[in-house]
Amino acid sequence: MPELLAARDVAAWLGWGTEALAGLPEPRLDAEVLLGHALGGGRERVYAGLRDAVGEDARARFEALVRERARTRCPVAYLTGEKAFAGLRLAVRRGVFIPRPETEGLVELVVGWFRRAGASAPAGPIVDACCGSGAVGIALAFALRRPVIATDVSSEAIALTHENASRCGAEGLVAARAGSLLGPVSEEPAAVVSNPPYVRSALIPGLDRDIRDFEPTAALDGGADGLDVVRALVGQAAPRLPPGAPLALEIGEEQGEAVRGLLAGGGWKGVRIEADLAGKARYALAEAPLRSPGGAGRVQS
Repeated sequence: MPELLAARDVAAWLGWGTEALAGLPEPRLDAEVLLGHALGGGRERVYAGLRDAVGEDARARFEALVRERARTRCPVAYLTGEKAFAGLRLAVRRGVFIPRPETEGLVELVVGWFRRAGASAPAGPIVDACCGSGAVGIALAFALRRPVIATDVSSEAIALTHENASRCGAEGLVAARAGSLLGPVSEEPAAVVSNPPYVRSALIPGLDRDIRDFEPTAALDGGADGLDVVRALVGQAAPRLPPGAPLALEIGEEQGEAVRGLLAGGGWKGVRIEADLAGKARYALAEAPLRSPGGAGRVQS
């Protein structure tokens, strides 16, 4: 890089990184995050010191990260080992799904429900099913100061959720348990929240390389119509939640009407399909139906 020998400041390296990543969807953002990481901070470190000199060690780290990103398309979060989510900095690693910015909207939806409910909200823990890195559950624990049970079939996800709860100072509020959906939960939940696998199986091979080649297929594949896990979770949650307690799901943008029909057909109340900031149907929220007098395993419509 002879052109940079006389221009070793942060701005020059940011420009080089952006150019080197020009074939990717967000080269400037990727370069900002990778350079901030190499400098020992976040993107704010980059813009706080654009004219600062870049030391040899930081330069070497940045070059290596940019070249790896350009060559393999490895997601930036896996390269840096962390991801910002809802004001938290979470550890991430390969084998566990990377939390997305749009999932912050799911957290906001649930926080809003509990704040409106106030003292009338059910007691008990919130369940974050398919927890992955623990992002949703930890964010809810912080925002609401309520206990959370995070579940996942992946041992890597459970270990990472434990790590993130400790990293964020929420280990006293978040319990991570291995198992499928509500299987590991003996308590009566106050809410069930999930960002489940919801991509249709046939679409997996056509996903961007960043996702298809690196993120765990089990965290993406929702079966033929994308709703296998959603159906299972709705079925498990109906008899477990107290009447009126919320179920909140992230869904695919084309799945709104199917999920609405699934919930309404099961007797769930107040079914809402909400859009994300891009205007795409992204979240489903509903309140649990009444239980039949004859047993907790049956519901009334």
